[in-house]
Amino acid sequence: VVVDIEGVRVDEVDLQGYARDTPALVGDARIVANLVAAGMTHRACRGVIAITGDDHANLAVAIAAKLLNPHTPVICRAMSLEVARNMASFGTDHIVNPFQRFGEHLWLALHAPTVCRLISRLTGLPGTKLATETTPPHGRWIVCGYGRFGREVIGCFDREGLEATVIDPRPQAGEGRRVVQGYGTEAGPLREAGVETAVGIVAGTDNDVNNLSIAVTAREINPKLFVVLRQNLEANRLLFEAFAADITMVSAEIVAYQSLSIIATPLLARFLGMAGAQDDAWASRVIARLEDVAGSTVAATWGVDINAAAAPAIHRALMFEKDDCPLEALLRDPTSRDRELACMALLLVRDDEEIVAPDARTLLRPGDRLLFAGTDAARDLQRIDDQWARAKGYSHLRVDGAFVPTDAWPRLSRFQEHTIELPVADLRATPDNEPALRGAIAKALEFGKGVIHVLSPLEALERAMAKRDPALAVMT
Repeated sequence: VVVDIEGVRVDEVDLQGYARDTPALVGDARIVANLVAAGMTHRACRGVIAITGDDHANLAVAIAAKLLNPHTPVICRAMSLEVARNMASFGTDHIVNPFQRFGEHLWLALHAPTVCRLISRLTGLPGTKLATETTPPHGRWIVCGYGRFGREVIGCFDREGLEATVIDPRPQAGEGRRVVQGYGTEAGPLREAGVETAVGIVAGTDNDVNNLSIAVTAREINPKLFVVLRQNLEANRLLFEAFAADITMVSAEIVAYQSLSIIATPLLARFLGMAGAQDDAWASRVIARLEDVAGSTVAATWGVDINAAAAPAIHRALMFEKDDCPLEALLRDPTSRDRELACMALLLVRDDEEIVAPDARTLLRPGDRLLFAGTDAARDLQRIDDQWARAKGYSHLRVDGAFVPTDAWPRLSRFQEHTIELPVADLRATPDNEPALRGAIAKALEFGKGVIHVLSPLEALERAMAKRDPALAVMT
């Protein structure tokens, strides 16, 4: 459910052509009644995302969520350090600062460019062709605009030991470093800052027209200049694409990708944090493997939890049959086991242990959490949830009280508990059936580790089978 204070943006929701209908509400998110009307307190609410352009509005949403629905995860955008700290004090689960995130990215591009390229391979739109990336050069830089964004960029240069000159209309800006007074939109301040001999420039004000003017003027003076351009408004995308800066920073995209990563693939953010601490040699090895499975496109990423909901086949084999199951089982095509899937394991989380790029021979355990990267086709083929029951010759499982065919297994929600039962036999308790009954009970006790369920009436199952409709098998 979308809540937005601007009616025009709410109307746009209907025009976007999303995969499913998205309810939208015109209202001020700072008003609790609007959040309740959107379903914040509803039992089906799975999370709250506050990414308005107003930090205090996002803070109000975070506070409301933690008071009204304290167990619901909350993702918030915060540009101010003070507001971010306030959000954290209320237990906000994820706080996204796009300026800080970009500063970390720019430092990584300077410090470990191959690691940066690896991250780009995993965080773009899956299946799209990788953009050609250029590495920011070392040397003296110019930063236009010393606001919150400029401070993050200067912090990145300081961390890498690079000299930077600030251009800002406020003479007191810069906090001790050299400052040229002005905006950078004219040649005078740029030349005074030494644009002729600088290796790069950051046009980072909060005005898109000024940023484009800075970039155009600087490139005219020094065509070899590496340009980092800040884009504030989506409406100006065509202008920024026409200029073709070496790096364009778009806050909205950073927030969107970060939020999507947290929701869809929680382990990815964890892996990226670990990757940032690795060296270029390690990143080169991982990139080479990614190229083998995904070619020159952005890899899809997904998680697999070894539990009854996400991978019941392996979970049951490990829990009840005590079979050994190596990670390799998830890296092979379930329809042809001699064929490898176009994917690789990036991370294995086991209790408090984190294993980066685990070996295919690693034996899995119940509760393991895995992060994979590869193609969408490999992800779809990895749906082996029903293989255990089908391999044993069983046509159905009973999931949350409903009979589900194993050849049309649904994707179960990972955010709720499920009851999954194996129908071992259907028969009537008569003297003639006693041997079969004893055998079925023994088998059920073996699979269930001493637990067995008896369901009736059998007529309901017979009716469902005759009608070929498992939903009719209502039994208790």
